[in-house]
Amino acid sequence: MPELYIITGSNGAGKSTIGSTYLPSDIRNNYSVFDGDKLYMQKQRMLWESGIRAIKESKKIALAFVVETFESLVEDALRTKDNFVYEGHFTNDETWKIPMRFKENGYKINLIFLGLKNPDLSEERVLDRTNKGGHYVPRLIIEDNFYGNLEKLNKYHSLINDLTIIDTSQAKHVALAKFIDGQVAYCVSYNELPGWFIKYLPELSGKIKSI
Repeated sequence: MPELYIITGSNGAGKSTIGSTYLPSDIRNNYSVFDGDKLYMQKQRMLWESGIRAIKESKKIALAFVVETFESLVEDALRTKDNFVYEGHFTNDETWKIPMRFKENGYKINLIFLGLKNPDLSEERVLDRTNKGGHYVPRLIIEDNFYGNLEKLNKYHSLINDLTIIDTSQAKHVALAKFIDGQVAYCVSYNELPGWFIKYLPELSGKIKSI
């Protein structure tokens, strides 16, 4: 059975830096993780170097390039029944249509969620990244991603065959839970769950509480 792997979570939680380390070694060694933000920045840099200096125009071109590239890769994977790996945010119903397409085409859906304790820490990580040359994300978008990712994960978790949730708030990451086909395969005790997990993932924290 072909598999889809998704890496998601709060801004600054480590999707691009450490997310791939949680993938199975055969996937990590043989597949690249599609990172739309990284590709977007690379395309904008290329446009700047080619002489296109209008910010609004370069953003429009770069975004269209990312969308076209992603859609092409998705179609190729579905056509060949090959595994596919990507990262991103899933803050609205529209963003869940891609996982649904893979599911409908017989794929096993794997999702790795990297969470932070609050939007303040998310913003702090983003600002630190920006100071080191990384991409900036406004506070409003940080909050939309923080709460939106959690809200939609709570809504669509039953779509996922293998769900892993990790708290990356501290230097030492904590694997909080793993759900296989909706059933708890591993978890810390309910009392050890961070507040964001209990508050914003009630469907999943309820499964742990009932154990």
